[in-house]
Amino acid sequence: MAVVSADHGGEDLNPSHISISSNKACSPRPFSPTDIHNHNKQDKKSFYAVIDGFVCDCSDFVNNQKAHPGGIKKLLSSNAAAVGATGKDYGFSFTRGRNAHFPATGKTFQDGVRAYLKGTGDGKSEYLAPAQVVFEPWGKIVIVGKLVIPSTGSTTDKKIR
Repeated sequence: MAVVSADHGGEDLNPSHISISSNKACSPRPFSPTDIHNHNKQDKKSFYAVIDGFVCDCSDFVNNQKAHPGGIKKLLSSNAAAVGATGKDYGFSFTRGRNAHFPATGKTFQDGVRAYLKGTGDGKSEYLAPAQVVFEPWGKIVIVGKLVIPSTGSTTDKKIR
């Protein structure tokens, strides 16, 4: 996908090429679209957004409505197909599409993904411990897992509205 403009992050900052070591005992916690939808519906103080395929707890931005430079409405719509780079729900990207962010944001997130994938278990399960990513001076997100789209062709997953 082309860079939106010279001042926006490019494909080299997209974390999709980062992989977890095959000898790791832990893996990212899998989240389905339904898991994310249900979480956001049930807990109004906590908001999960999918960014470049990673499930991120963006509650810090939601609870401090002045934290996100684009505003709370833009943040809360990040999981919708119209906002993402793929044209599908949960397709938001810091480095792709019309909502690509500045290179520093893409680099910060890429570094956060790398740290998350190098991390250790959460001590309670076979999953990696969440990893905090700080976007100075705006706030932080916490990477909590990875989006997994069921391959069953099921229509049980909720559309984002």
